[in-house]
Amino acid sequence: MKGIGRAVPAALATLAAVVLVTGCGVRPTGVLDGGEAASGLTKGLRLYFVSQAGRLEAVARPGIPAAAVTDPAGVIKLLGNGPTAAERASGLTSLVGDEGYETGYEADVDAEGAVTVRVPQLELDDSSVGDRNLTGQLVCSIARARAMADRTGTTDTDDVRVTVRPREGGAGTHVCSDFLK
Repeated sequence: MKGIGRAVPAALATLAAVVLVTGCGVRPTGVLDGGEAASGLTKGLRLYFVSQAGRLEAVARPGIPAAAVTDPAGVIKLLGNGPTAAERASGLTSLVGDEGYETGYEADVDAEGAVTVRVPQLELDDSSVGDRNLTGQLVCSIARARAMADRTGTTDTDDVRVTVRPREGGAGTHVCSDFLK
């Protein structure tokens, strides 16, 4: 009789657990579409470096305030400092002030907010992957910084046009998406 006394409470506990798990009223469903992925600017500065595959990759610089990068020359200096040790170990490099490119870039912003970067030491050839990546680093990093510095939050990276003027060759006005295709 003692065995039955222990079995009844155990059976009731098991039955209660089964009822709670299966009787909660939630019916099984198929796969649900979650909708579009989140979009818009992420917070903080991103610099663009070149991967081993020859593509631009954005890396976060979360501790840098917008006030430090409102001047495009400040962004160029950050690019010249290059990627962090961990980023270099993952294969990223900077073509600004690295890989044989000279420093000495000049940048300004006119009254309408248009950015011009002069690269007086270089001849840039858009058919050269290296030169195109150098231009992309400048354009994307500066555009990102300018968009981040907009306190209204309405400026997208591709709203910022950057003109790069080399010593030789034509000046080109670009938006970041020109280099991320």
